[in-house]
Amino acid sequence: MRKFLTLTLGIAALAIVFSAKAEPVSIPEKVAADILKRHPKAHELQASHEKHFGVELLEVVFKEEKDEPYLELFTHDGHLFANELLIEDLSEVSPAVIEVVKQHFPKYELKKAELIANPNGVGEEYEIYLVADGANWKVSINGQGGIEGKERY
Repeated sequence: MRKFLTLTLGIAALAIVFSAKAEPVSIPEKVAADILKRHPKAHELQASHEKHFGVELLEVVFKEEKDEPYLELFTHDGHLFANELLIEDLSEVSPAVIEVVKQHFPKYELKKAELIANPNGVGEEYEIYLVADGANWKVSINGQGGIEGKERY
């Protein structure tokens, strides 16, 4: 099992390097074991650092049987913090969030949106992936329309 996990994590790290040209982020053994306990058929694990609700988190993306992506957020000590939900119908994104996107990126093409519910209370954040002025952007916006983070990728 340990060899399989090491091989899987190694492949995931290489995938991150070649697809995003970013530094690979290792997945702690505790986190990988937790995922595999709850999702025994999880594969293609990849990780990145994110910040939501003021907390530094590790996002782990993986696939299961139907190859649908799962996105889970973990705290620095390896505990599951929250899930990120892929928003299938972009019309379900909060109007306040869309208005902020329009203000900061007048000409944009929305690629993908993810929703993160605050596990410690009221509130939600969105991760919006878009293309504007020939650049790819990832924008984190809270449910009231406040920008929490913005980066090119």
